[in-house]
Amino acid sequence: MYAMESVLIEYRPSAYPAVEAAVLAALVEGGARVILDLDTLDTLDTDGVRGLITLLRRARSVGGELALSSTKAEVLRTLQVTALDRIFKMVEAEAA
Repeated sequence: MYAMESVLIEYRPSAYPAVEAAVLAALVEGGARVILDLDTLDTLDTDGVRGLITLLRRARSVGGELALSSTKAEVLRTLQVTALDRIFKMVEAEAA
């Protein structure tokens, strides 16, 4: 069995269409595991949460894997409150 390559993509809810296109391209073209880097965000608002859920559904629809990486306390708190930290695989920044 081969190790799955990881592709790190910066998650920016304000640029959702571009992020979605990059995620789907990485999954379809390379069969890679995509890690969304949330460290550029100070907070994760409702639109950001909605976007993450939509991306996860899209990734799963093409048989892909999606993980999240964040070191920001406020973002991690939002992921915990919304239970997204249990739905998504969380990876350490070093592993990303």
